[in-house]
Amino acid sequence: MSTKHQKPEWRRTCRIIRTQVRLAHERGEDVPCWRCGYLIEPGQRYDVGHLNPDGGEGVDNAAPEHRGENRSHGGRLGARITNTRRKARQTGMVTPPWA
Repeated sequence: MSTKHQKPEWRRTCRIIRTQVRLAHERGEDVPCWRCGYLIEPGQRYDVGHLNPDGGEGVDNAAPEHRGENRSHGGRLGARITNTRRKARQTGMVTPPWA
Protein backbone atom coordinates (compact mmCIF):
# COMPACT_ATOMS: atom_id res chain seq x y z
CA MET A 1 0.00 0.00 0.00
CA SER A 2 1.45 3.34 -0.98
CA THR A 3 2.03 6.12 1.53
CA LYS A 4 -0.84 8.23 0.21
CA HIS A 5 -3.25 5.34 0.76
CA GLN A 6 -2.23 5.16 4.42
CA LYS A 7 -3.12 8.77 5.17
CA PRO A 8 -6.06 9.25 7.58
CA GLU A 9 -7.92 11.45 5.09
CA TRP A 10 -7.84 8.76 2.36
CA ARG A 11 -8.96 6.07 4.82
CA ARG A 12 -11.87 8.29 5.85
CA THR A 13 -12.72 8.92 2.20
CA CYS A 14 -12.77 5.16 1.52
CA ARG A 15 -15.11 4.56 4.46
CA ILE A 16 -17.46 7.28 3.17
CA ILE A 17 -17.51 5.95 -0.41
CA ARG A 18 -18.02 2.35 0.75
CA THR A 19 -20.92 3.46 2.96
CA GLN A 20 -22.47 5.34 0.03
CA VAL A 21 -22.15 2.26 -2.20
CA ARG A 22 -23.66 -0.02 0.46
CA LEU A 23 -26.61 2.34 1.01
CA ALA A 24 -27.18 2.71 -2.74
CA HIS A 25 -27.28 -1.08 -3.12
CA GLU A 26 -29.70 -1.36 -0.18
CA ARG A 27 -32.02 1.14 -1.91
CA GLY A 28 -31.78 -0.86 -5.15
CA GLU A 29 -29.86 1.85 -7.00
CA ASP A 30 -27.24 1.15 -9.64
CA VAL A 31 -23.61 1.84 -8.80
CA PRO A 32 -21.40 2.22 -11.89
CA CYS A 33 -17.64 1.73 -11.98
CA TRP A 34 -16.14 5.11 -12.79
CA ARG A 35 -13.45 3.55 -15.02
CA CYS A 36 -15.52 1.32 -17.30
CA GLY A 37 -19.11 2.40 -16.65
CA TYR A 38 -20.37 -1.15 -15.99
CA LEU A 39 -22.35 -1.75 -12.83
CA ILE A 40 -20.83 -2.91 -9.57
CA GLU A 41 -23.23 -5.59 -8.42
CA PRO A 42 -24.26 -6.00 -4.76
CA GLY A 43 -21.78 -8.29 -3.04
CA GLN A 44 -19.16 -7.82 -5.76
CA ARG A 45 -15.70 -6.84 -4.53
CA TYR A 46 -14.57 -3.36 -5.55
CA ASP A 47 -11.99 -0.73 -4.72
CA VAL A 48 -12.20 2.99 -4.14
CA GLY A 49 -10.04 4.74 -6.71
CA HIS A 50 -8.69 8.21 -7.32
CA LEU A 51 -10.40 10.06 -10.15
CA ASN A 52 -7.20 12.08 -10.53
CA PRO A 53 -4.01 10.52 -9.06
CA ASP A 54 -2.68 13.98 -8.19
CA GLY A 55 -6.01 15.40 -7.03
CA GLY A 56 -5.81 14.69 -3.32
CA GLU A 57 -7.50 12.33 -0.92
CA GLY A 58 -10.90 13.99 -0.57
CA VAL A 59 -14.32 12.51 -1.33
CA ASP A 60 -14.59 14.68 -4.45
CA ASN A 61 -11.61 12.80 -5.94
CA ALA A 62 -12.77 9.25 -5.20
CA ALA A 63 -15.24 6.79 -6.71
CA PRO A 64 -15.91 3.04 -6.71
CA GLU A 65 -14.24 0.92 -9.37
CA HIS A 66 -14.05 -2.75 -10.22
CA ARG A 67 -11.23 -4.38 -8.29
CA GLY A 68 -9.22 -5.75 -11.24
CA GLU A 69 -9.09 -2.49 -13.19
CA ASN A 70 -7.15 -0.61 -10.55
CA ARG A 71 -4.88 -3.42 -9.42
CA SER A 72 -3.84 -4.60 -12.87
CA HIS A 73 -2.61 -1.10 -13.72
CA GLY A 74 -0.58 -0.94 -10.50
CA GLY A 75 0.78 -4.41 -11.16
CA ARG A 76 2.03 -3.40 -14.60
CA LEU A 77 3.73 -0.33 -13.16
CA GLY A 78 5.38 -2.38 -10.41
CA ALA A 79 6.51 -5.03 -12.89
CA ARG A 80 8.10 -2.38 -15.10
CA ILE A 81 10.06 -0.98 -12.15
CA THR A 82 11.18 -4.44 -11.03
CA ASN A 83 12.18 -5.52 -14.52
CA THR A 84 14.16 -2.31 -15.09
CA ARG A 85 16.08 -2.85 -11.87
CA ARG A 86 16.70 -6.49 -12.69
CA LYS A 87 17.98 -5.58 -16.15
CA ALA A 88 20.32 -2.97 -14.63
CA ARG A 89 21.85 -5.56 -12.28
CA GLN A 90 22.32 -8.11 -15.06
CA THR A 91 23.66 -5.88 -17.82
CA GLY A 92 24.82 -2.73 -16.06
CA MET A 93 22.66 -0.75 -18.52
CA VAL A 94 19.21 0.70 -18.16
CA THR A 95 16.93 1.81 -20.98
CA PRO A 96 15.65 5.33 -20.26
CA PRO A 97 11.87 5.38 -19.62
CA TRP A 98 11.31 7.62 -22.65
CA ALA A 99 13.11 5.28 -25.07
